[in-house]
Amino acid sequence: MRNVLQTVEKVLDHDIAILIRGESGVGKDYLAEAIHACSARRADPFVHVDCATIPPDLFESELFGYERGTFTDAVARHLGRLDLAGGGSVYFDNIDTLPTPLQAKLLRVLQDKRFTRLGGHQNIDFAARIISSASGDLDALLASGAFRRDLFYRINVVPVMLPPLRERRQDILPLARVFAGKGKRIDRDAVALLTSHAWPGNVRELRNAIERAMLTGDGETVAAAALPLSGPEFVSAAARGGWTLDELEQNYIRAVLAETRSNYSKAAEILGINRKTLLEKRRKYGLE
Repeated sequence: MRNVLQTVEKVLDHDIAILIRGESGVGKDYLAEAIHACSARRADPFVHVDCATIPPDLFESELFGYERGTFTDAVARHLGRLDLAGGGSVYFDNIDTLPTPLQAKLLRVLQDKRFTRLGGHQNIDFAARIISSASGDLDALLASGAFRRDLFYRINVVPVMLPPLRERRQDILPLARVFAGKGKRIDRDAVALLTSHAWPGNVRELRNAIERAMLTGDGETVAAAALPLSGPEFVSAAARGGWTLDELEQNYIRAVLAETRSNYSKAAEILGINRKTLLEKRRKYGLE
């Protein structure tokens, strides 16, 4: 992550396209926003264009805008996102999902640094910085021809690869504390569980887990039982945290009760014990 930030810092105030790559949920959107917010362009807009959610038949009108009368519902001039960005930043999120015909049109605009509104004839210059991101296998798309190499070279002037959370475990607890909020506590068992989990959903999954734990817990402490993680992660957390068998049993029962919303019959079935034994263990561990 230090290498990533050092690379970004060197090009913050240069008009150079940046391509951020990494798995889904790794934090590409946050980095794109941070690049804009820390640059000399921060006084101008940051315009987010999610290539995966804009219908292909609306992409040009969304990006370039249109003139009045271009089509039936065009009762007034509509400014596209390139217009709205001014001298700020345009972030093409999920650019690897852009259909090939639209890739050609976007390439032309990026090369010429100008565009024309639909139904218009005037060339409009734009000076926004281009930041893009890709979550898929862009190398495979390039090899198959599904993604244009000339567009790739245009957006990939400064490549940035964000590593998955499992490869930077030292970031897990600092991020968890930020997501929990100032003054909130993460207990020892939760620390062990958080640091042992593989986090296939990366930073997004971590944020969701912490927010759920704060909502379902006491609101002040992130407890292991409130985290939506179980199974092998729980066993791994127990080993890392040096839990006793009693502590492991206590935390597992608490997690199952939370998952079943204190449905003791269902919880007993999951635990493989009868309801009476579960109630006895609840009293033993003070699980109210």
